[in-house]
Formats: sequence, structure tokens, C-alpha cells
Amino acid sequence: MYAAILLIISFLILPSLARAEGFSLSGYTELGKSSTAEDYEEEGTDDDYTFQNYHLKFSQEVSPRLSYDVSSFIYNKNYTSKSSFDNISRIFKTNFAYYLSKSKEDSLKLDLRLKSKEKRYKNSPRNDYDQLTAAPTLTYKKKDLYSVDLTVGVDDYDYLKGGEKDQQKVFGKIGGDRYFFDKKLMLTSSYRIESAQQNKAGRKKTQNEVMGGFDYLFELPWIYKLSSRVNWGERDTKNDDERDEDYDYEYWRYLVKTEHRINPKLKTELSYQYFKKDTFGADFNYWGYLVGNGWDYEIFDDSRARLSVGMDGEHKEVDYRLSGGNSYRKETGGVSGTYQVKKDWKVTGGFSGSYYDYSSGSLDKQRYYAKLSGEKLFWGGDLAMTLDLKYRFTAYDERDDKEQDVVRVGAEYRF
Repeated sequence: MYAAILLIISFLILPSLARAEGFSLSGYTELGKSSTAEDYEEEGTDDDYTFQNYHLKFSQEVSPRLSYDVSSFIYNKNYTSKSSFDNISRIFKTNFAYYLSKSKEDSLKLDLRLKSKEKRYKNSPRNDYDQLTAAPTLTYKKKDLYSVDLTVGVDDYDYLKGGEKDQQKVFGKIGGDRYFFDKKLMLTSSYRIESAQQNKAGRKKTQNEVMGGFDYLFELPWIYKLSSRVNWGERDTKNDDERDEDYDYEYWRYLVKTEHRINPKLKTELSYQYFKKDTFGADFNYWGYLVGNGWDYEIFDDSRARLSVGMDGEHKEVDYRLSGGNSYRKETGGVSGTYQVKKDWKVTGGFSGSYYDYSSGSLDKQRYYAKLSGEKLFWGGDLAMTLDLKYRFTAYDERDDKEQDVVRVGAEYRF
């Protein structure tokens, strides 16, 4: 029903817009094998599933002031050992952006985001639901000084089998950026509040999220940029499309990153991240940190072609307070390379490996990834075709080894 409403709204508006030029049509088909460890690794889950994903998107810049896009998604997941989670999601989204005023000094833009989602479980229909989201945003920007955005919205979950799990959410968010020293320093912050009411037992809850941070541009040879962010918040897993369970949780996250440009061809970055998550009604509460370092080297870049290589490494530790056997240390290293013939084609390849050392030695494993991606341009770049191949091999110390692969084919055509 919700999808039908959005389709009617879109088709009432789009015919008049589509007479203008400057639009594109894109999409992809993706299928393969994966696991929940890929989606949310820190939570100590590794449930395998096969999936088929389909996406189609139509977008257009009607004028310097008006643009829009309409997209649809289908996600089909089948779990290996949790058949009760097998499901298919159909999502329809449309976004409109219109500048109410626009000049060289400032601008005021209105964005309207609409989303309809229906999720159907193949073996547990009591969890089937429809979701409708509507969220307009106003953004005001003052050139080289600051920007402020304000969002209000509603999120409605309608369960098909009985109404006790129905949820109605109302949320608001305000955020802003402030620039100093000719935009060398940028301060950023945001606050989000969400009030939810669930029919079951008249349950009500309020969740908050806060973010703050800064970017500073040194432009020095030994340190080019310093960035930092801190987040605290309360959310529920239903906000994340990948999850098939519904839990409330509180989280902390702190990130600091430095960028260094050794010379015009060589650059590197260092990062440190602290994270903490307390989930209500589940036993995978954890905290941890990771330290990362990445290098990029441009071998050559001329008018015809470009070749670059990269290398990265990461150390990560995760401590589960309620299930200590799942705590682990992980060491990761990888290499990648990209070769591009400009205005024609591009190919990217990479290989990485991770070693997991668990508190419970029976869970120890080594995981290896290989990826190959290609892009080919046709008709002067108006049509782009892409192919992505991913392969993952996991070797367990005390379990059978596992292989997983993913294939994704995509295209974009600009009219």
C-alpha cells in the first residue's frame, strides 16, 4: 500500500519533469554468499546466507535549482541454519531537492526523502511488516562561514499479523558546520532525537544521538590534515536494513585520523578508532579499538592513462564483557592496484588477509579476500558498464573451511 502511494506521487510529478534533459538511469544485479560477520563483525555472529540483490535508479537534474531521483531495491536472503530469518525486502525511495533561494553568498535548500519498504519472512509471517518514512530537510549555507540543517520526519512500522508490534516513530535532527581561518578549520556537530511508541503494552521510548568533531587542514609536508569525530547515541537495529533482529542499543564511537602527503605521488594516513556497544536483550555487548595505516602511490598519471598501487594494515581488538570466549585480536594486511585508460576502461584488483586470535582458541581462523573490478565506457562515456567479483576463503583451526563468492553487474546511462 505504501509503495503504491509513493508511486502515485512520483508519477504525478515525474512526467512534467522528464521533458528536460540531464537525467541518468542506473542499476545493478548482485548475487552470492555472505555472512552476518560481513555485515556487523563486532557482534560475534557468523551466520551464513545466500542473497540476490537488485537495484534500479532514475535521477535527473531538471535545473540548477531542482533535482530528484527515484529508486527501487529488492533484497532476498536465505540463511543456511536460521531458516526463520529467510526474507525478501522490497524498497522504493524517492528524493527531491529544491533550492528555495540560491546566490553566490548563500543558499536555502529543501530536501524531501520518502521511503516505502515491505519485508516478508518466508517461514515466520508473524514478523512481516510494511514501513513508511517521510523526512523533509531544510539546509541553509553561508559561503565560507557556516551551514545549518534541520530535519523532521516520521517512521511508521505496520505489522501484518496483529498490531501489538506496530511502531510509530517521530524524529528530528539539527546539525551544523562552522568554518574558520579561510576554511582551514571546520567544526561540526549534530543532535538527533527520536520518540517511538509501540502498541505492545503501550511501550514508549525516546532515543538520542550526539555527534561532534573537527577537520583541520595543515597543508604541511609531514601532516596535511587532522580529523576527529566523537559519537554517542541510542538506536535500535531496526534502523539498519541489514538486520533481521530487533534490539535496542547504546553506542560510543571515537575516531581520529591524520593524512600525510609525503610527495605529490605518495600519501599515507593513520587512524585510531574506539568503539563500544551495549545491546539490551542480547549477550554481545562489547568494546574495542582499531589502529590502521594505509599507503597510496601513484606510479604515473598522464593524459591517456593512470596507474596506482596501495597497501594497508590494521590491528583490532574486541572485548566481549558477557561472552568472553568471543573476544579476539585481529591483524589485517592488504594490497591493491588500479589501472585506468581514461575515457575508455578501468580495472582494479586487491588481495587482503586477516588473522583472528580468539580468547577461545577453538574459534581461531584466517580469512582471505580477493576482489577484481572492471569498468568499461561506451558512447563517449554516456554508458558505463561495471563488473565486480569478490571471493572470500575462511580457514578455521577446528572447523571445516569455507568459501564464499559474490558477483555484481552494474550499468549507468546518462541521457
